Amino acid sequence: MEILQGIDLLKVERIKKIYLSYEEKFLKKILTDLEIKQIKKNQNIYYKIAGKFSAKEAVAKAIGTGFSDGIKIKDIEIINLKNGKPIINLHGEAKKRLGNIESSSVSISNDDDFVVSIATFLKKK
Repeated sequence: MEILQGIDLLKVERIKKIYLSYEEKFLKKILTDLEIKQIKKNQNIYYKIAGKFSAKEAVAKAIGTGFSDGIKIKDIEIINLKNGKPIINLHGEAKKRLGNIESSSVSISNDDDFVVSIATFLKKK
């Protein structure tokens, strides 16, 4: 068994500025349709966007490539279950690259101006 882990820390103000400048265009570039639908239900939209973005960065770091070598930001989808728990859905090159995943988890937390995310995969060797 191999453990793959990534972490990301993000200042929410950075995401807020980009969102206020580009709004829907920015969301469509970094989020899937389902992710957009989920964040629009929330009053703290800047924190939700930042949380999903940070979680995607953590997943890309766990993969070991970041967003390069064919891995695109929308290949990683962070969806919240009804109870709020975030889960990872992989698509495209990210799914192909990780291959035989036994389990995955992602945790997203925020405090004041920052969001932090950690992603962990257990992979069969």
